[in-house]
Amino acid sequence: MENIELANGIAWLEQIGLSEGLIAACIVGIFGLCGVIVSLNFERKKEYKAFLRMKFEELVIRLVDFAALIKEAEAKRFLNNYEKDLDIDKLYREGGKIEILIALYFPELEEKYVLFLKAGGDLLTAQREYEVSPSDDVLNKLKQYEEGFDKIYDDFYEHIKLCSSTYA
Repeated sequence: MENIELANGIAWLEQIGLSEGLIAACIVGIFGLCGVIVSLNFERKKEYKAFLRMKFEELVIRLVDFAALIKEAEAKRFLNNYEKDLDIDKLYREGGKIEILIALYFPELEEKYVLFLKAGGDLLTAQREYEVSPSDDVLNKLKQYEEGFDKIYDDFYEHIKLCSSTYA
């Protein structure tokens, strides 16, 4: 039965003018096209991984800079160097850039980043409160916020290190 179906198929191909060589060429062409599609897909994934690695590096650098802005205010308080107020606009800009990077490319970091922002905001508020009305009570509160910020920053940094294997 299979021989009859094969003969009918070959007869049909001859009727429409296709030879076995042309069919073989079409099959080879289809396999070649599949190979090109697979290799292009592999290249695209490789390029996307490199792109994510660059964005991850940018994110980490921005986070370190952002934490440095917050710590800079703390250092100025200890040095009694208040002539230059903290640039809140710069802080918001940097925080916004980090938030956009996380939202677009690294949603797994969002929860820890929100905690990091809250701790930084609490620390800045406590620093400002101490500048306005320095007292032992406010100083103790400020020290608690500093310790909390440092702990959350360290936790966030450890979480980033765990995620780095995905992007490095």
